[in-house]
Amino acid sequence: MLKKILYSLGNLLGIALFTILCTATIKNYQETGSLFSFGIVLVNGLILALYFIRNEPNALIELPFAWLISIVTTLLPFLYRPTQEAFLAGLLDAGFFLQIIGILAILGSLLSLRGSMGIVPANRGIKKGGFYRIVRHPLYASELIFFTGYVLSNQSAFNFLLLLLLFSMQYSRSRIEENFLINDPGYKLYMSCTRYRFIPGLL
Repeated sequence: MLKKILYSLGNLLGIALFTILCTATIKNYQETGSLFSFGIVLVNGLILALYFIRNEPNALIELPFAWLISIVTTLLPFLYRPTQEAFLAGLLDAGFFLQIIGILAILGSLLSLRGSMGIVPANRGIKKGGFYRIVRHPLYASELIFFTGYVLSNQSAFNFLLLLLLFSMQYSRSRIEENFLINDPGYKLYMSCTRYRFIPGLL
C-alpha cells in the first residue's frame, strides 16, 4: 500500500513539475523566439510518458535510499529553467550541438530499452542489445549529454548546480542499480562483456 501511495505521489509531482517547466519554456519562447528551449520539454515529456507505460518488474529493490535517490534524480531535470544569461557565451553553440546529440542518443536508448523504463531499480529483463552493447547505462549517459548541452545554452548558477548534482546522483544511482541486478546471473555475464557504465574506454 505504501509503495502505491509513493508511486501515485511521485506521478502527481512529476506531472506538476512538468507543467511548470512547460509554462516557463513557453514564456521564454515568447520573449526570445528560440525553439531550442523546447528540447528539454521533449526529453522530459517522452521519459514521463514511457514511465507511465512501463512493464511490471520481475523484482523490485526494497532499499529506501535507492527509492529516494531514484525519485530525486528523476525529478531534478524538471527544475531546469530557460535563461537569457550567457557568462560563457563561447559555449552556446556547443550547448546547442550537445542537445541535438543528446536527444538522438536518448531516442536510441529508449528504443533499446523499450518497455523496461522505470525509476526505481528493478529487474524487467536484462537488456543487452542496441545502445546497451556499448555501455551499461546508455539512457543515463544520453540524459547527461543533453542536460549538459541545455545548461551550456541556458547558463545560470542554479542550472549549473543542478547539473553537478545530477551527475553525482546518476553515478550513485547506476551503482545501486548494478548492485541490485548483479544477483541475476544474466546481468553478471552482461557486466563482464560490457565493461563501461557511461563512456566507452573511460567510465
